[in-house]
Amino acid sequence: MGCTASKVEQEDTVRRCKERRRHMKEAHSPASLANRAPLPLPLRRRDERSEAGDSSSTVTAAAEMRMVIRHRTLAEIVAAIEEYFVKAAEAGNGVSELLEASRAQLDRNFRQLKKTVYHSNSLLSSLSSTWTSKPPLAVRYKLDTNALEMESMEGKSHGSTLERLLAWEKKLYQEVKARESVKIEHEKKLSTLQSLEYRGRDSTKLDKTKASINKLQSLIIVTSQAATTTSSAIVRVRDNELAPQLVELCFALLSMWRSMNHFHEIQNEIVQQVRGLVDNSMAESTSDLHRLATRDLEAAVSAWHSNFNRLIKYQRDYIRALYGWLKLTLFQVDSNIPQEAYTSLISRELTTFCDEWKQALDRLPDASASEAIKSFVNVVHVIYTKQAEEMKIKKRAETYSKELEKKTNSLRAIEKKYYQSYSMVGLGLPGSGRDGIESHSFDARDPLAEKKTEIAQCRRKVEDEMTRHAKAVEVTRSMTLNNIQTGLPGMFQAIAGFSGTVVEALDVVCRRAGSVR
Repeated sequence: MGCTASKVEQEDTVRRCKERRRHMKEAHSPASLANRAPLPLPLRRRDERSEAGDSSSTVTAAAEMRMVIRHRTLAEIVAAIEEYFVKAAEAGNGVSELLEASRAQLDRNFRQLKKTVYHSNSLLSSLSSTWTSKPPLAVRYKLDTNALEMESMEGKSHGSTLERLLAWEKKLYQEVKARESVKIEHEKKLSTLQSLEYRGRDSTKLDKTKASINKLQSLIIVTSQAATTTSSAIVRVRDNELAPQLVELCFALLSMWRSMNHFHEIQNEIVQQVRGLVDNSMAESTSDLHRLATRDLEAAVSAWHSNFNRLIKYQRDYIRALYGWLKLTLFQVDSNIPQEAYTSLISRELTTFCDEWKQALDRLPDASASEAIKSFVNVVHVIYTKQAEEMKIKKRAETYSKELEKKTNSLRAIEKKYYQSYSMVGLGLPGSGRDGIESHSFDARDPLAEKKTEIAQCRRKVEDEMTRHAKAVEVTRSMTLNNIQTGLPGMFQAIAGFSGTVVEALDVVCRRAGSVR
């Protein structure tokens, strides 16, 4: 019964270490992927802007909200909206700097870490592969973690911390797995020894079993020391590096969302002006340039919708994975080590802090904001489709016009040749008779009458298509303005409201951060 309970405990320990590794891997992935998320098309010009405006943005923030300029055309409104999109994108620079350090420094630190981890793992592999033949009676296992930490002292970043924790977790899993395998083998040998002693014979086999047990006990000490050393390194990084970095990251995200909320509120004020726009210009047909601009707008808003969803998802996945990892680090890796060695006041407060952070993100009403952006994507797509219909009618009218011109030119060429033949034989031209009866009689036999009828029918088609095109132009322009007047304000109202909700949620979480520091 005791052996069964011990085996269950060993399996639970290995399972928890495996879960810890998985959570840290998930926490590391969103933090690195979020930095590579593509920007919507209107925001890709942010690098072209001067950085001189950043220092004065805070000072002029309140003034910007009070002084929303009245824009008279849709083009002016769009230009103003794009300007604040760029500013909103720049609000995330601080978070990007926290998540991504100098790539060269991070890679150098990680190479050193992998070198250390691979060396220790190869040592464990060589030990475990020989424990049933000639395991060492005494093995001194030493892992110099201080050298690695000194290497990473300069330019520490949240990204490099996660890289190192992930490598440590992979190493810890292998060490605990090796230790528990040795323990299982040790228990089997003990059972064999008890059986041999009970029977009281085969002293040679009894001595070999005792020697094997002694060697396995030595190996248990080695693997336990390895796991304890790695676990201590993880606890040290968790409490001394990760904890303050998470607090700093939370405040940076609060600052980012507060700035974004400010700029989205200004955009919301600006787009309300589209409701008062009136299309006073003459009906202008849709050109290829118009359709290209509409297609680019649809692609840009669609990219914004995708990136918005990814941003919220990455934040949730990241905090959820970190919280799951933090909870598991509070459990003992070695039952011989007291629980206090794994838990501290900082670790408990940090776990509670991340739990509140996770719950705050889970409660965010991002679905409504995402749906508002998606609805505007559909609005732009409807405009694009309507423009396509208009251009199709225009193309059909142009085709009929070319056909009419071709038939007219052909008729003129035939008439010219036909009239010349009449002139050569001294006959009068058709329609030049002395009375209407003679003229009508001649026209009834006119070989060109059929072609003239075709031209008349073609001319009516051209006129009908031109009328349809003019109507389509009017409908397209009216529908475009109406759809923008109804869709654009609703989208920015939803985004401004959502960003304000995020600010309120993160503000509450950041107030809890004082106990972690």
